[in-house]
Amino acid sequence: MKKRIASLLLILALCFTLLPTAAFAADSTDAWDGTADISWYTDHETDTEYHFTTAEQLAGLAQLVNDKTASVSFKGKTIYLNNDLDLSGYQWTPIGNGSNFGRYFAGTFDGQYHKIMNLLHHSTGDELIRNGLFGVVSDGGTLKNLLVIDADIASNDGSLLAGILADWVDGGTVENCYTSGKIENKVGDKMVGGLIGQCTGSTQVKGCGSDATVISTESDEDHVDTVGGLIGQWENSADSSSITDCWFGGSVSCNNIYSAVGGILGANFDENQPGVDIQNCLVATREIRCAEPGNITWIGAVVNGQVTNCIWPDTPPDGVTLDEETYPDNKGNYLAVVKLVVDSDAGTAGADPTFNQSSCGTPVSNFTSADVLTGLRTNAGTGIEWVAGINHPTFAWDVWHIPADYTKFIEAIAAFVTKVETSPFSDVSTSAYYYETVKWAQEKGITGGIGNGLFGPNQPCTRAQIVTFLWRAAGSPVVNYAMNMSDVPEGSYYAEAVRWALSEGITTGTTENTFSPDSECTRAQAVAFLFRYTASEAVTLQELVSGFSDADSVPGYALPAMNWALAEEIVQGNGSKLMPNDSCTRAQIVTFLFRAYQDK
Repeated sequence: MKKRIASLLLILALCFTLLPTAAFAADSTDAWDGTADISWYTDHETDTEYHFTTAEQLAGLAQLVNDKTASVSFKGKTIYLNNDLDLSGYQWTPIGNGSNFGRYFAGTFDGQYHKIMNLLHHSTGDELIRNGLFGVVSDGGTLKNLLVIDADIASNDGSLLAGILADWVDGGTVENCYTSGKIENKVGDKMVGGLIGQCTGSTQVKGCGSDATVISTESDEDHVDTVGGLIGQWENSADSSSITDCWFGGSVSCNNIYSAVGGILGANFDENQPGVDIQNCLVATREIRCAEPGNITWIGAVVNGQVTNCIWPDTPPDGVTLDEETYPDNKGNYLAVVKLVVDSDAGTAGADPTFNQSSCGTPVSNFTSADVLTGLRTNAGTGIEWVAGINHPTFAWDVWHIPADYTKFIEAIAAFVTKVETSPFSDVSTSAYYYETVKWAQEKGITGGIGNGLFGPNQPCTRAQIVTFLWRAAGSPVVNYAMNMSDVPEGSYYAEAVRWALSEGITTGTTENTFSPDSECTRAQAVAFLFRYTASEAVTLQELVSGFSDADSVPGYALPAMNWALAEEIVQGNGSKLMPNDSCTRAQIVTFLFRAYQDK
């Protein structure tokens, strides 16, 4: 664990001079219901391989590893991810919540190039907890071929480590992994990284990249962070400690003038250890900032380790001006690498003014240059192929960055790259099928979500909610209609919507004087409401409904509406089923509305 001396060393005096390509699997995405499933392990404790297809199974892995009385490390076992997983809507519990002496993951987790999307962990209080997908990986544990997409981590607790993929990797291997999203810390004395918070011992990180937004807002001089685009800090290094063929293309910001900030690695303070070797790494973003710019390195600050064949920007971010005499790279720029001179007794670390960073690699202005790609390929480690990517303005090892002819890079960017958006709700991924519909509904004032920045896409929609959505889509008209519904209180959020729906003949209630506002609405009922509002003529061709295996379960009252909805492509079904009597979710109803009224 982090020793107090490490915190003291963060009070730096740096101001002195300062992938094998394969296609993504096309399997469906499994959405998490917030529960944990350990049935795959029960009565299979001696198995050496496990295959996950659900988010519940992944949560079960966390439950087994985190068990305080009978933790399972999975040493010698391999877990394969056979599906993309969506963790939207629920707080994640990291896999491994102990230390390198207990409750850690020591097996192999092979993502098989699948994505884990919308990891959510917002911690509060003073408790010592973990933050990332994995809390602790130790004792030879391996994470590989895994992409963690659109993570949302806020580490505001007493923990010392925070990373998107893993908080702490001790003597493990991380290869061919990628992260995106945001990780933010508001409480100091923490190691924060877009990929890993802290690495220790003989850990090897290779072929990894990140586009994450890494933020440290702590400004107290007594509580400072070590912040890295990929890795926050490395401690207790070994001969084999290394970061090879990795890249960072996101952004880093830090509010503390004493923190160490690096594009690849925040810092490695080991005085009497071999240090971490950083080879053939690329920092292709200029968005790395700190309250004290002199504490920033493009690559990292190290004591003993070697940095070779790396590439970094040759100019600082816009608006950053550094004194050329004080920061002698001859351009008033950040230094790529700082060689640290550590004084343990004083608790300080300063830059060696005699160190020549030219031995570490090359600063460049144009990351699309063929020379950059050639250099990365020439110096790549075994099994790593750097390719030009059309979904990222740099080069990368993984298949998410589609191989392309770099002479046509500009064309590829124009044709394929879409604007990066931020979802209005933390539980609605920008990759979800309903993202555009939810965004439309929010922009139109049809829904503001369920509170706390959540939309609740998978929650069943009530009758009150559905008529309210319809009413708002219609412009929230005020009607003069005598409503006699005993279960619709005047002044409730849905009262005027129900009054309008009754006046328009959209509903007659569940009885003569009850509406049942809290009852769940089925898909058939939702479609019937929508159909009645449109006053459309029914589609007479029964073949539209009869083409589905559960056509006989469509209620008679809803048959014209369902035929209409199919003809207008408002309802598309799920494979061969319409599921008319299943609850209509919030995501489904705004999707129906979007398809019917997006142009209105």
